[in-house]
Amino acid sequence: MDESPVTSDSEAKMLGQQSFARFLEALRHVTRFMTGPLMEHPLDAAVQRIETNPAFAQHRLLTRLLAALPTQQGAFRTEEVSVFDRETLAVILSLIHTHDAGTSPPADWQRAIDRAHSAQLAFNA
Repeated sequence: MDESPVTSDSEAKMLGQQSFARFLEALRHVTRFMTGPLMEHPLDAAVQRIETNPAFAQHRLLTRLLAALPTQQGAFRTEEVSVFDRETLAVILSLIHTHDAGTSPPADWQRAIDRAHSAQLAFNA
């Protein structure tokens, strides 16, 4: 699980990666027609998904996304948008709205990130 930051736009392009802002824009594009209510506790929903199967590719990617949202930084490959299934996209949409609205304090985000990383580490141990 390589989470090293990409240092330049040209290096990111060589690796097929894009900035977090572009990845977030792609996620918003994919979810633009999703209807229904947003989740009330998307941080918990995201972590529960990750903890149930930390080896699952979309859950590893969800862990990276969860960690990138508060800082708005990270490098993602363009193709990674297509990894998510509809249920996980619903969680992501709620996470994005929760972040944008500022309704979850930074401590809650950090706890969720720590739990997600712990699940990943326990699997890799």
